[in-house]
Amino acid sequence: MSPAPPQDLAPERIAPLLRSARYGRSLRVLPLTDSTNDDARADASDGAADGHVVLADGQRAGRGSSGRSWASPGGTDLYLSIVARPRLAFAQLPPLTLAVGLGVSDAVRAVLASDAGAPDAEVKWPNDVWLGGLKCAGILVEAESSGQAVGPVVIGIGLNVNRERWPEPLEGVATSLRRARGGEPLDRARVLSHVLQHVEAWVDRFVEHGGEPLASALQERLALRGREVTCGDQRGRLVGVAPSGAVRVETGGRVQELISGRIVPV
Repeated sequence: MSPAPPQDLAPERIAPLLRSARYGRSLRVLPLTDSTNDDARADASDGAADGHVVLADGQRAGRGSSGRSWASPGGTDLYLSIVARPRLAFAQLPPLTLAVGLGVSDAVRAVLASDAGAPDAEVKWPNDVWLGGLKCAGILVEAESSGQAVGPVVIGIGLNVNRERWPEPLEGVATSLRRARGGEPLDRARVLSHVLQHVEAWVDRFVEHGGEPLASALQERLALRGREVTCGDQRGRLVGVAPSGAVRVETGGRVQELISGRIVPV
């Protein structure tokens, strides 16, 4: 017999808390897995519905962007992957990661709304969410295509909820919702319901209206906006994000739109 999921993430506990229309209505919860993105891709191949979610208490081989690993200890945080079937051409997909980032940042703001001293959640281009300049969430969107046709998209989200300690390379770089609210633990199922609600809303907004609403929202919520940064071999002032999802950096009075790289403050 397979081990049961942890009590706080039991499907029968999560279901009554959901505020989303589709996301999480089909749900598979695992006590431990290698990667929820891999599990969600397998479920998508088997016909999983739009909004199907794979959630794990812990991951053995969680991954982030650019092949980096995502530390995924059990009992503290949220590791989930959503099967999405957006009506988009493959060339239209890049801003989807930012839509998810805005959804996660909205969820974090909603969870911490009653904590007066908590910092605002910001989107760090292209796939992180920050609290007070520290990383609290990472996003990994994976998609396959045949020509211009897009197959199922897998949206992976790792959100630090109750973790209080990190290994040395991440200490001082990462944070959690619990740390942001002064050490009081949070109910992971309730946090999950906020994440699914707000990510669904932003993904639907992007599919219907394109990248303009994302670029507009990010004018106020983009981490490091107005700061001197580097992105690859470019250096300049971070001014915003284009509707295409490209980051906009001003150098010598000229704004360049960069589609890849890592933003680092100078």
